[in-house]
Order: sequence, then structure tokens, then C-alpha cells
Amino acid sequence: MLTNLSVRHLAVVDDLELSFANGMTSLTGETGAGKSILVDAMSLVLGDRADSNMIRFGEERAEIAASFDTSKNPVLQKWLIEEELDDDEQCHLRRTINKDGRSRAYINGRTVPLSQLRAVSERTIDIHGQHAHQSLVRSETQRLLLDTVAKTKPLLTDLAVAYKEWQTTKQQLAEMKQQSQDHAARLELLQYQVKELDPLELTDEFIEQLLLDQQLIAHASQLMAAAESGLHQIFDQEEGAAYDIIAKVLADLEKLQNIEPQFINLVEALNSTVIQLDECSNDLRHYLDNTDLDPTRLDEIEAQLTVLHNLARKHHIEIESLPGHYQQLCDELTALENLSNQNEQLQHVFVEQEKTCHNLCTKLSQQRLKAAKPLAEDITQTIQQLAIPGGRIEFMITPMANGKFTEMGADNIQLLVSTNPGQAVGELGKVASGGELARISLAIQVVTAGTRSVPTLVFDEVDVGIGGGIAEIVGSHLRKLAKTQQVICITHLPQVAAQAHQQLQVNKKQGRDSTHIEITQLNQQQRIEEIARMLGGVNLTETTRLHAKEMLEHTHD
Repeated sequence: MLTNLSVRHLAVVDDLELSFANGMTSLTGETGAGKSILVDAMSLVLGDRADSNMIRFGEERAEIAASFDTSKNPVLQKWLIEEELDDDEQCHLRRTINKDGRSRAYINGRTVPLSQLRAVSERTIDIHGQHAHQSLVRSETQRLLLDTVAKTKPLLTDLAVAYKEWQTTKQQLAEMKQQSQDHAARLELLQYQVKELDPLELTDEFIEQLLLDQQLIAHASQLMAAAESGLHQIFDQEEGAAYDIIAKVLADLEKLQNIEPQFINLVEALNSTVIQLDECSNDLRHYLDNTDLDPTRLDEIEAQLTVLHNLARKHHIEIESLPGHYQQLCDELTALENLSNQNEQLQHVFVEQEKTCHNLCTKLSQQRLKAAKPLAEDITQTIQQLAIPGGRIEFMITPMANGKFTEMGADNIQLLVSTNPGQAVGELGKVASGGELARISLAIQVVTAGTRSVPTLVFDEVDVGIGGGIAEIVGSHLRKLAKTQQVICITHLPQVAAQAHQQLQVNKKQGRDSTHIEITQLNQQQRIEEIARMLGGVNLTETTRLHAKEMLEHTHD
């Protein structure tokens, strides 16, 4: 629950410190005294959008702080621990707003983004503004009302996940369908191209060898002539063979190496040369004996290369790239052939996901239908107490057309109302007047407040437009709520204020150069005076004071 609120330099607030207790607290004061500034302050410290114009004139910064006791709020405790923001069952929020438009937020002394303040808000306070009833005519608000009471949040969470997965699969299937015609044409082309290249058994090694063989056979006569000439000049020539000349020089130097030591190195070098010449002659002889450079094979090779060059030009690549290109075509063909299988599998997934969504929607509808009738009866009973004696509320829940559903389910939900006996129910926005709409909204807030998990409820002049005995009934309802939740009510009705466990009075003080507000916690005698003022205006009489005292004394749980 909210335990403390401090506000500095916000609008007409200079420096305020407020403490709040369990039960029901009423804030009262003259019209224009600044009561709703406190609601604005609460909203800001809980993450609402800030405006630098809200800073008090002459000041550089506004600051709002709020403290919450989390000892009986396990939801908030758990969240604080998960976010590593916990601090001994306390939750201290602080928000600063600077003149330059910058804003900073803190939770238990740690700097946080505004989204974290809003997360605390969802777990601590529910604020009902003066014009909350205006949103009640919207179908989304009516659905949210029913879902809150029906406690459908876990189902809606599951449905949101399932719906997102279903939508993703649906999009994938649509894309596949869009591409199917292109795929069919591409598949046909790939099948033709692979069939054309497949018999050639294309590999990098095959192309490389074929090009090499072409070069060899094209120069066969030159290669054989060079080999034969080399063998003849090195070894086979009867006179002047290189081997014989070198061998004779070697023999002459070997005879003289003992006399001339410098010949020793020459002998070694010539020995090596003779050995290499011998090896060269053997290699050339082996080449001549074993090489078959048949010129007739050149026609066969060039025919093959012509086919390959033509195919390479057809595919706009070089002949050396054919093997890689062929493999790429094979891979793409395999992928496209598998696409139909993937489409079939994805279609199966889509059907299963849709079935999951429909099952969740069915459970959601059942839970809503179960909650709708008792909720409508409770609201009906309450609005009849709030000066709509013949009023009646119904929830109409119908399935969406053509089996349609969204992440919110498959139901069309309408809040229907009749405000006079015997009158058929109709759409809320068309049947109820402005005053009736405000009272119906208040009845709904009172009836449903107990279903909310937040421990603090703030009502900002939601009782505008009612008075007399009805106002007393409203106050009684709010006090009843305060048995289970902290209720803070800004009101101008003495019948409502008298029902509070504590009462705070807001006063606007005007100085020579500035205006500020003060808030006082009233004791019993001060409450009598304030309730009397609310009853009788400026000139208070003893009769008015006795009436105020009687109202306070007759207040009970």
C-alpha cells in the first residue's frame, strides 16, 4: 500500500509531505484548491508523461517521491527481486523533472527507465480519473472489464503467444504461395540445365586434364622432336655427344687431381653432371617410349571442349567454372524439390497452431460466459442503488463471423444497458445519459475493485453529478472496499468524505507574490468543521455542525 507521498515544486505545490494509512482516506477542500494535483503527482511518480510546464514558477526542478509497503504485496516483491531492485519490503520511487525537459526515475535509489516505474504502477495503484466513464463506451474497455473479473490473463497470455506463432506461419505460407509460380518456372529450368550437364561428369580435375591434353596433343610433333633431339645430342650421337665429352674431361682431370688439388672440386662437379646427364637420357628415352600423343585424339578432345565452351557461354561463365556452377544448380534443384515437402510440413504446422488458438479461444469464451452473468447482476444491483432503480446490465458475448479470432479471442463483447423498467437493453453509449453513464461507471468500479490485485485504489472525483442519499451509498461502497484494499478518494461530497477512516484537507494559500497549497490531516473536531463546510457553505451554523457530527458518528463498517 501507499505509505508516503512527497511533492516539491510541482504546479502550485511548494513542498508537501503526506502519510497514508490503511482503510479509506478522503481528500477534501474548496473547488480549485488543488486536490487533483496530488493525483497528477501520483501519476508522474508512477511513470506518466511529464511536461516541464508543470514545474512551479521560478524553480528549476520538480520532484515527486512515493513509498510503498510491500509486505502484503507478493506480486510486487517478486518483481523487485527479479529486477534486483528489492529493499527490505519497501519500495521507494522518485521522479525528477527538469526545466530543460529531462526526467529521471529511481526505484530504491537505483536509476531506472520510466517503463520500470510503470511496471510498479501496474502492481500497486489503480487510479480512476474524473472522466473514466467516457472510455466505458468503447468495446475494448468493456472486454477488459469482463476479462479482469473472469481472470482470463493466463489464457490471454497463452493465446497471445500461440496467435503470434500462427500469424508467422500464415505469413510464411502466403510468401510461399506468392513465389510458387516463379518456383515452378525455375524448377523446370533447373531440371533441364542439370539434365544437360549431368552426362558430362563435370569435375575440376576433368576440365583441367582435358585442357592439358589439348595442349599436349596440339604440340605433339614439337614435343617428340625435342625429346628425340635432346636424347641424340646428350647420349646417342656417335661423335660429339654431350655425355661423351663430359666423361672424357672427367677422366683427364681424375688422372691429374693428385698433382693439382684444385681439380678435386672439378672432378666432383663433373661426376655429378655425368650422373645427371645419364638420368636425363633415361628420362627422355622413357618419355619417347611411353608417351602416346596420337594426333587423331585431338579431334575428340576438341569436340568435347567445344561442347563445354558452348555450355559455358550459355551460362555466362568460363569453362573452368562449369563444375562449380553445375554443383550450384544441383543444390538449388534439390532445395526447390524439397520446397513442396516444406510447404506441406508448414501447412500441417499451421493447422495445428490454428487448432491450438481455437482451443484457447473456446476456453476463453467459456470463462467469459461463466463470469458475465453474475458480474452483470452485481452491477445491476449496484446501479439500482445509485438512482437508476429500473436499470439493468447485460453482457452480450457472440462469436466473431466466419470463425475469425484475434489475440484477444474469438468473441464480440458488448455491454448492454436498460435504464428504465420494461425498456429493452441497448448499446451503452446510445441508451445511457451522461449522468447515468457516470453512475454506471462508478458502480462498475465499486463492483470490480475487489477483483483487482493492486492494493491501492484512487478515485478522483468519480462521484461528480450525484448527491443526497446516493452519495451516502457511494461512500458506503467505498468504505466497504477499504476492508480489503487501501482507498484514497478525492471528493466534494460530505456523505462520501464522512465515510473515510482518515480525512485530509487541501487548502490553497495565496501570498503577495505566489500561491501554494497546504494539506492537513484532520482530527475529529476538524473533520466536523470540514464536513459542515461541505454541507452548508461559508456560513456555518450549529445545526450544520450537529448534522456533520451525526454523519461521522453514524459511520461504521
